[in-house]
Amino acid sequence: MNTFDYANEALRRDLSAYAEALHTLVTTLPQARHLCDMVVKEMRLATALLAFANQQATQDLTQILYQLGNLWPFREQAYARTLGFTAEISEARTLRAEASRGLRILARQKNDPLAVEVSTCFDRITHYLEEEEKLLEECDRSIRPHAENMDLTRKRLNLLIAAIDARIPPTPEQQATLNAYTEAANILKNWESGVPLDERGVAILEECLAMLEQANLVFGGFLYPATHEQT
Repeated sequence: MNTFDYANEALRRDLSAYAEALHTLVTTLPQARHLCDMVVKEMRLATALLAFANQQATQDLTQILYQLGNLWPFREQAYARTLGFTAEISEARTLRAEASRGLRILARQKNDPLAVEVSTCFDRITHYLEEEEKLLEECDRSIRPHAENMDLTRKRLNLLIAAIDARIPPTPEQQATLNAYTEAANILKNWESGVPLDERGVAILEECLAMLEQANLVFGGFLYPATHEQT
């Protein structure tokens, strides 16, 4: 296997694994979003309950609930996360610590029926955030290797595009192959800052893989180092 064949095979493996990682995210992120929805519902219930409590005694709890409402799915592009989920994991961990602090505050009022109900809200919030953190960690483990490897993937694509242009005689098949690899390069470039991680994103990548598979039929056997051509 020569340099170009190796780069081509490695590229196709990279993109195939990337598509599999996106499938994981498409399946898992909606579950994380649902848990965030449940956090907000419990937060609203706790806020409604605290409206009947002494204002001075609930100041810290109100502040905690305010922070809990600012979750990542409700900001910017919730599904544009192809570079990892470090910030979201850290957020879930921090908010869970805040919810636990709320539970400790409420524990001082364990004989107050209202405090018991609010404690139930905070307990559920803590659980939902813990489960969300686990899902985000799964997503991060899935996508991070590809995010860290993207520069090498891009270099392989650039090598193959240059090789196809330089070494394969100009024919309709060569142009189709060149177009397929160029489009794959454009997809990766556009996705550097993240893409909508839903079925559309996976479909685009799978279409890209199908194009490369077809192009590989033309590609295979044509590209050899210059020394092989000097016969």
